[in-house]
Amino acid sequence: MIYSILLENQKKRLSQPIWMLLCFSMFCFWQMGFIYFMGPSLTLDGRTPLPISMDNITLLIVLAYFFSIAWMIFSPATVIKACRVTVLVSLFTMLGLFFPFSTEFLKLLIYVHVFSCCFLIGFETFILVNYLSEKSAILYLTLAYSVSLILIAVVQNEFLPISFPAFRLTTIAALLLLLTFYFRLPVHKGACPRYIKKSDGFTTPKKLLAGTFILIFIASLMGVSGPAISAEVKHGVFISYSVDAFTSLLLYLLYKKANIHPFRCVSIFIGLGGTGYLFMLASVSIPAFAYIGCAFIGFAMVSCQMVPLYSTVLMKTYPSRYLSPITIGLAVLAVIVQGTMVELFRDAPSILYLTYAVIMVILVIIYLQFEPYFLYTLHRKLPETTADTAQHTTAATHLSSAVSTESTAAAREPQPLKTEPVSEPTAETAASQSAVLSPLSLLSRREQEVVDLICHGYSNGDIAKALFISEHTVKDHTKNIYRKMNVHSRLELAALINRLKADDEQ
Repeated sequence: MIYSILLENQKKRLSQPIWMLLCFSMFCFWQMGFIYFMGPSLTLDGRTPLPISMDNITLLIVLAYFFSIAWMIFSPATVIKACRVTVLVSLFTMLGLFFPFSTEFLKLLIYVHVFSCCFLIGFETFILVNYLSEKSAILYLTLAYSVSLILIAVVQNEFLPISFPAFRLTTIAALLLLLTFYFRLPVHKGACPRYIKKSDGFTTPKKLLAGTFILIFIASLMGVSGPAISAEVKHGVFISYSVDAFTSLLLYLLYKKANIHPFRCVSIFIGLGGTGYLFMLASVSIPAFAYIGCAFIGFAMVSCQMVPLYSTVLMKTYPSRYLSPITIGLAVLAVIVQGTMVELFRDAPSILYLTYAVIMVILVIIYLQFEPYFLYTLHRKLPETTADTAQHTTAATHLSSAVSTESTAAAREPQPLKTEPVSEPTAETAASQSAVLSPLSLLSRREQEVVDLICHGYSNGDIAKALFISEHTVKDHTKNIYRKMNVHSRLELAALINRLKADDEQ
């Protein structure tokens, strides 16, 4: 592998202040809020109902998704410029609803507005995956999103309905804030990440890519099914989005105050979401359970919010221009599958709820298989020197956060433990003893290289290709690593390395 590309991309990532992320989160409010105001008829300021064809809306949404995907593939460097122009168009179409235009022209404005909104859905993921730092992405998907989700819940509420004129003004404010965010992002070509080419010598982590894409699809499926199921219950959408907002804020507090990464909590909330579908199943006999089910489904909706972070992991391992487009493509596929399932089981809701509960169990199982690899990759430390980045091999310095220089030296020349009593050991003495006792100190440099690739989710074949050794040799190294580290699987090894790195950082 050539790590200069990864290092270059890492340095380009932007750390944004929270107020900027709040501006960015207005996209979520705009997207969900406006679409929920659409219907067979839309009354503007008490005038004659304006008929909107939902068939045309569906076609517009599909076209907008595909245009977004194509743009990300063929012109990624111009995505920010496209965002600016699209939001400006959306702003003018919304302002147009203030004027007494003809019905046909108002319909055209709304269609253009819907297309623009859906066109930017893919770009939201693109910006998170390609531009924002890990910390900024987490703050956006937790704290900033909690504000946007609360606004969506208010818009959806049936206790105090929001009039369209009030929503129109709120949408204009949201678009102005979103425009502020886009105009503060760099648009020069060098700001865009550098994507890999065949000549760069990268080894493709095939199993990690395939597994993560499966996870993204299932998470997206459950993310779109949650609001759809909740919409069938009176006040259900309001309940689900309110719980989603609370959960997002809780994830932020755990991350900020207790240093608990959101990835460590996702499986818990997925499990709660699965329980929600069981409550929905019970509601077939006892309708009151539907409200509890909607609340628990709100917990599961967080898993869909984390989808961009899954792609961020892949970007830090294999920076391909196709990651964001594939992520959005899988989301579109999830929408199609969810709609098909609803149609198939329209007269058998019990089967639909049970199917979703089973899918949630599958989602938990798959997620737990990848969580250690995600955490390891997100906290990787790339070599800083040109000599290190120029090599087509995995530098053992990637484990430097877990193995100090003293640890490596101790591995080469083991030293006996000091037996002399020390009343007040110094920090240097404690660090030296920790290095000697660390199981990582037992690994050779080549074994550390193999460990690094294993923890990034590479298969034996991928590792052999990356290190220019045979697959048989990789298996031998892996057996030795398991024995020295006292683990029995790649998953256990990745989890152990993450714990050692966390202890070292403390």
